[in-house]
Amino acid sequence: MLRDEMSFFDTMAGEFDARLKLNTRTTRTSRSDGRELTVSNPLAIIEARFSYKVLDRLYFPSFVAIERDVDGEKRYVMFEVVGVSPTHYQLPGIDSSMPTLLRKEYLDTINESWGKSQETWIDLAAVPTNYCAKIGPEGMEFARAPYAPLPGAKAWLLSKSAVERFLCVAGGEVIGTMAGFNLPFTVDMDSLIRYHAGFFAFTGSGKSNLASSLLRSALRRDPGLTAVVIDIAGEYAVNLLDLLDDRSRMITTETFDNEQEFISSQAIPESLEEAAGRKPVEQALSRVWARGVDRLSLQEGGGIDLAWIQQLLENTVESAKAGGTAAKIALAKLTTEYYDKSGYRPSTKLTDLDGEARKSLTSLLTDLTQKVHEKSGLKSEIDLILEMLESGDFGSALSTRLSPEKLAEQLAKGQAPRLNVLYMPEPMQARIATERLIKRLLFLKKKYGNKQRVLFLLDEAQEYIPDEHTDRDFTTQSNRAVEQLLRQGRKYRLHCWMATQRVARLNVNALQQLHSYFVSTLPRMYDRMVIADAFALPYEVLERSADLGTGEWLFVSFKAAKQRNVPVFLKTENNEATVAEHLK
Repeated sequence: MLRDEMSFFDTMAGEFDARLKLNTRTTRTSRSDGRELTVSNPLAIIEARFSYKVLDRLYFPSFVAIERDVDGEKRYVMFEVVGVSPTHYQLPGIDSSMPTLLRKEYLDTINESWGKSQETWIDLAAVPTNYCAKIGPEGMEFARAPYAPLPGAKAWLLSKSAVERFLCVAGGEVIGTMAGFNLPFTVDMDSLIRYHAGFFAFTGSGKSNLASSLLRSALRRDPGLTAVVIDIAGEYAVNLLDLLDDRSRMITTETFDNEQEFISSQAIPESLEEAAGRKPVEQALSRVWARGVDRLSLQEGGGIDLAWIQQLLENTVESAKAGGTAAKIALAKLTTEYYDKSGYRPSTKLTDLDGEARKSLTSLLTDLTQKVHEKSGLKSEIDLILEMLESGDFGSALSTRLSPEKLAEQLAKGQAPRLNVLYMPEPMQARIATERLIKRLLFLKKKYGNKQRVLFLLDEAQEYIPDEHTDRDFTTQSNRAVEQLLRQGRKYRLHCWMATQRVARLNVNALQQLHSYFVSTLPRMYDRMVIADAFALPYEVLERSADLGTGEWLFVSFKAAKQRNVPVFLKTENNEATVAEHLK
């Protein structure tokens, strides 16, 4: 090998000496709740001379290049290391049937041989990246290629500079540091936004932390971008405190009687309290309240529906407030009389009920008001609905409120603030609002044009696109809307990021519309298998994600990365550190 070629490989001072031993294929099957999933992928086994230095290095993410002759020219087929196994030639001969004394003698011999005997080596398991490299006048050049290396071929460990050339987008946005190389990892942020992305990890892995950090980068990188965050858990007002200023807006479906109720509704991480103190966080939330928290009404003028009444009753039952028993009985009657017997849907407007159904509903609600406390919030809401039923006026009292449709119009016309955080803790309300917002926005984009770019961030995505859905809880409607956003949104400059911990429960058709995805700790094998199957990713790579810590991610992209579908392990920026610095 020429001297200039050596700069692309890390020989580890001559200690890395490896060859391809065999090409094989692995197949895995997992079952969950009566479902079965099987994934299969090629795997290369590379044998390297044993060295403690090499062994310790290979436990970190690594890439190897295996020599291959193509039309008389030397090429390098690129693989990613996914497993390391130090081996001694006597190991296969040891089993539990051997006498204890003999087994101990074998193990003592093996232990004393590491690094001293030719009878030891390291087996590397590696998966193909589907890229091949050649070394030309401009250095190492990479291209997708189908070549498979041949057993016995020389294998080289890629150097830090070669990995940077292979995987980092020149002039791109830094989204983390590559594990094993201490390299800033850069992507095409425009493509990360445009082609949709997903964040998949178990609770506590930092999904909202990472999503907030990347959203901040996206808004900084693209001055024309508007973001809409759909927040069920009450995390993003705190995660984006440094951005919640006069150019942003906090919106909620909740009614807060005072500032303290609003502050208490938002989740403040203990780690942020330790870094910045609770008081500065609460003071910052107080300033958000002082600037104004807009109320989102789900009742558009002329559009009050059965879902609204259902939600009022469910809220009373779930909160165990006075009137809960009466509300539970009324909820059962609503379900039986209107959904089961009459065939109405939650989305049915009161104006669309026939005379008999409207009369029956009036009777049901009148009976309910007689059983709840005179000063309860439920009674005042029901009294307003009864007044509407009696007068036939379902819109005048609501026409000035901010509805999903009005918000959609502001977004379509570029009249909305750059950051809009929608706090909707009731999942059904969140689904109703999101479905209507997306549906209306898509329509308006077709009507007014597609100049304004809008990025949706859906937290707890399993609430919107579960694989099992019904009309009754509005999951069918939200499923349809989100899938439409993912399928059609790009041509209207509408984009989506989503985060969830329940991968196995998601609509796979929607999942397959994502072109970039971040994976952290997913303890269940079936969840990892779903991702491997949905994104054509080797399961062995995802298996390594089970050992990732908070803030550590596996990133793969078809569009935003320099190389298509090559997994990269990252340590990402701590969003809380940015918020803490702002608070100080």
